[in-house]
Amino acid sequence: MDPEGTGDRVRPVWYAGPDTVLGEFWTMLHLPYTLMVLSFVVLGAVLAPKISWLLLGGSVLAYFLGLGVGAHLLDQVPGMGSRYVRHWSSEALWAGGFLSLASAVAIGVVGAVWFVGIPLLLLVAVQALCAVGYPLARWFGGLLHRDSVFALSWGSLPFLSSYYAQTRSVDLVSLLVASLLAGVAVLEIRLSRASRRLRAEARSARERSASAPKPTGRSYRTYDRALRLLSSATVLVAGGLFAGRVLVSIW
Repeated sequence: MDPEGTGDRVRPVWYAGPDTVLGEFWTMLHLPYTLMVLSFVVLGAVLAPKISWLLLGGSVLAYFLGLGVGAHLLDQVPGMGSRYVRHWSSEALWAGGFLSLASAVAIGVVGAVWFVGIPLLLLVAVQALCAVGYPLARWFGGLLHRDSVFALSWGSLPFLSSYYAQTRSVDLVSLLVASLLAGVAVLEIRLSRASRRLRAEARSARERSASAPKPTGRSYRTYDRALRLLSSATVLVAGGLFAGRVLVSIW
């Protein structure tokens, strides 16, 4: 029996949903990694002296729409990313991706103009550029499809944007934490690439010869276990600190 519960089919990623429209949407959300990004947003708020729950909620929603949905849908546009969807048309991916990104930017602009201050717009603009430039690599000649951009966009900026929204400032401690989270993001993307590459090799081996011995998949499962641990630990740390701040505010 296949340990993944998929018969002879090796899934494109370890958290993949079923082979349906909704199942592919679930897969495209890359929920373990999206939750990591949202955890960085939460960390930015809980490390601030005072928390505006409204701004935290807006920041979480903006990043879920912008990176969790928008950038991930654009990553599946034909010829741009590591495409594996079959039930979504190119038009739906383009429309859904840019609509989600536009909604996220709108939330950021409203937050900057009405609540935080105009300097937040710079962070919003940089984040939006990375969210478009990383998945749509051909548009920028691959310039923004780099680990350094991923570290900034999926690691440092979610934390810094949230922290700045709460404090209207950036200090040495916040920059150090942002640097640490950039490293966590790079570790995640490199482990993920290795896992996807080995999964693709396993699928290719099975397709070439149905009678060939089935690959054990131990290599990609090793990377998958590391990714599960990394994503779970990130969410647990952020969730624990958030719960602590909530309890302090109640008491």
